[in-house]
Amino acid sequence: MTIEDVADKLEAKSDAVNRIVKTVAAGAVALITAVGGLFALWPFGDDEAPEPPPALIQGTGYTPQCSQLYNTIEHTWTEQQWSVWEKLKRDMDC
Repeated sequence: MTIEDVADKLEAKSDAVNRIVKTVAAGAVALITAVGGLFALWPFGDDEAPEPPPALIQGTGYTPQCSQLYNTIEHTWTEQQWSVWEKLKRDMDC
């Protein structure tokens, strides 16, 4: 065996090792990507649905009781009478 033969064999083995390392690295990247995808899609105990946000318009005032309350408005009321009326309005959700 000459030095050239040994160098050729060593170069072939080095190329084979480089291919194996690249293949293993590509497999590891693919495995990590797959596991990350599974974690992204996995439901971690969120079995119950989230609560809906509160309604923007509360108390539309279309009940008969609200209509009766609105019919009682007097523009000559004192501040105390208005505060009682406002409290009733809030209590009745008008």
